[in-house]
This record gives sequence, structure tokens and C-alpha cells, in this order.
Amino acid sequence: MDFEKTMQFLLEQQARFDARQAEFVEQQLQSQERMTRIEGVLLDVATAQAGTNSILATLAERHVELAQSHKELYEAQRVTEQSHKALYDAQRVTEHNVNALISAVEQHIASHS
Repeated sequence: MDFEKTMQFLLEQQARFDARQAEFVEQQLQSQERMTRIEGVLLDVATAQAGTNSILATLAERHVELAQSHKELYEAQRVTEQSHKALYDAQRVTEHNVNALISAVEQHIASHS
């Protein structure tokens, strides 16, 4: 009987081992599936990050271009302001000359009357 008990014990141990082995295999498969999903998510994140980096590089370039445009616009505005001042000054001289001419014509007309 001792042999039968030993054999029964060994068979039970083997059955438990087989059951634990099957659980381990199942857990391993689940872990591999999760790892595959994680790898997919990481790949998506890396792809999105590359897209974001590209967008940021483009935005940085556009920002530099915009800053340059603002500088050029500011300089053009200063030139325009200087031109307006010169035009204003020239207009005042013209008005003065026209007024002097009007006075001279009026005096000429008055002296002939």
C-alpha cells in the first residue's frame, strides 16, 4: 500500500504541477498580449511625437518669419512717417509760397486799379 500512496502522491503532485504550468503559460500569453499592446501604444506615441516635433519646427520657422515681417513693417512704417513729415513740410512751404503769390497778385491787381 505504501507504493500506491506514493504513486498517488506523485500523480497528484504532477497534476498540480501541470495545472500551475498551464496557469503560468496562460499568464505568459496574457503578458505577451499586453506587451504587444503596449508596444503598439508606444509606437503611436512616438509617431505622434515625431508629428508634434515637425509641427513645432514649422511653428518656430513661421515665428521667425513673422518676427522678421514685423521688423520690416516697423521699418517701412518709420520710412512712411518720415515721408509724411517731409510731405507735410513741403506742403507748408507750398502753402506759404501760394499765399505769397496770392498776395503779390492781389497787390498787382490793386496797383492797376
